[in-house]
Amino acid sequence: MDYIYPICTLILVLVLPFVINLVKNSTWDSSIKLWVAIIFSGLAGLATGLIGGIPDASTLVTWVLSVVGGVQVAYTAFKSAGVTSKWLDALEDIDLSKKSS
Repeated sequence: MDYIYPICTLILVLVLPFVINLVKNSTWDSSIKLWVAIIFSGLAGLATGLIGGIPDASTLVTWVLSVVGGVQVAYTAFKSAGVTSKWLDALEDIDLSKKSS
């Protein structure tokens, strides 16, 4: 299990910034850029969750929230490079605050 932490750290610290720069400066088709962003956002989210360890029943909710947070952070970085996804943008627009009427 000790090998998970360095792998996750490498994904988040070295691979993700390199891929974002590659996507930003490449001449790839926009659909290829979108799929690269979605795949690496998912990997970053999974890596963020795994840094906290493998979830069990008592930590599953926290683990899922950290994975979602990791995906959002990675997608925000890709978004600054000009890659957007309607589905992920819709997730960002969800307002969970309770408003009284």
